[in-house]
Amino acid sequence: MKLGIISDIHANLEALEAVIGALRNEGATEFVCCGDIVGYGPDPNRCVDIVRELGCVGVAGNHDYGVVGYNPLAGFNPAARLAALWTRPLLTEQNRHYLASLPLTVEKGPLLIVHSSPSEPEIWEYVLTVREAADEIDCCSAGVCVVGHSHQPLAVERLPGGQARPVRQYPFLLRSDARYFINAGSVGQPRDGDPRACCLLYDDDARTMACLRVSYDIPAVQAKIRAAGLPEHLAARLATGR
Repeated sequence: MKLGIISDIHANLEALEAVIGALRNEGATEFVCCGDIVGYGPDPNRCVDIVRELGCVGVAGNHDYGVVGYNPLAGFNPAARLAALWTRPLLTEQNRHYLASLPLTVEKGPLLIVHSSPSEPEIWEYVLTVREAADEIDCCSAGVCVVGHSHQPLAVERLPGGQARPVRQYPFLLRSDARYFINAGSVGQPRDGDPRACCLLYDDDARTMACLRVSYDIPAVQAKIRAAGLPEHLAARLATGR
């Protein structure tokens, strides 16, 4: 079985469609979503529709819960808050219910899926460094924890009796005696300097994890963001991946 892992779609339909196509071309037959289907982008309903149609095993992100009122928007930056308020009245009742029903954590085979951190998933903290990831590995109920939230891909491995270390080469083998903390990056709003959409492909038979970068029509999404009257920053940043 090959599993497509997507995260932080942020209502970016063009990026989502490109990523799903790429993952299916690589043999993905099942999908997991690490949260934040909505927020920032111009196509919230269609993106939620697609995730639902995929039958994704999924968790809630802070933007998903923010849009449905489960996460206070007072903690959001101004652009994120405006985008959430813009999204709220647009969501269909079915999609609102879907987002509200998403759990904070879920397991899929050997993977623990959570949006932010396994230690305290409800406070939406960012795990950005190897040291922070090492602390989170201790809180994982599974040997492999996959997250999103930071929009920056990261893979950290800890062997028995060893120090946590970054994994820099994809695809890589998930050793049965090791533990892992892996960030799936972002489909709809990468922030690692690469504007291409980011996702993961997990091969359960080979026990390998690959990272895919997928080009999509960024100008089309930027035009939609501007037409919707959303903050210009949300359009401009897509071209730089920052």
